[in-house]
Amino acid sequence: MDELTLVIITLFIIMVVMIVAVLNIIQNYRNKKIKKQIEKLEYEKNIIESAPITPELSKIEAFLKNEKLETMYNDWQERLDVIKSDYLPKVTDMIIEAEYSLSRMDYKSTTYKLAKLEMEIYKVRTTAEILLDEIKEITTSEEKNRSIITNLKTKY
Repeated sequence: MDELTLVIITLFIIMVVMIVAVLNIIQNYRNKKIKKQIEKLEYEKNIIESAPITPELSKIEAFLKNEKLETMYNDWQERLDVIKSDYLPKVTDMIIEAEYSLSRMDYKSTTYKLAKLEMEIYKVRTTAEILLDEIKEITTSEEKNRSIITNLKTKY
């Protein structure tokens, strides 16, 4: 009876250790998976941050000649300021909150925060892309006009 009890207790301890090890492995896998998502979202935020909007705006600044273009330029400048001063810090804060939530191992809250973060990044990226497209429309048309004029000058 003593040997049987010893074997049962040993098997019980081994099973408990194995269960704890498996749960630990699952938790590490989950943490790594969520960390990858957070890093991906942070990468997307950095891409939005480094979009070439400011250089394109400076190109337009060189040929501000009429009032309509100047109002458009001021509107674009304000929208860029809103993106940089409101949206991007909000996204950064959301990333920090998600990382903190993950460090507390609150997976439900982390998942919810990641979903909100993805939506916010999509909104900011769309806003930045629309702004960049509007600016590029003007700069490319100016470059086209310049090349047409240069061709006409060389021709005549």
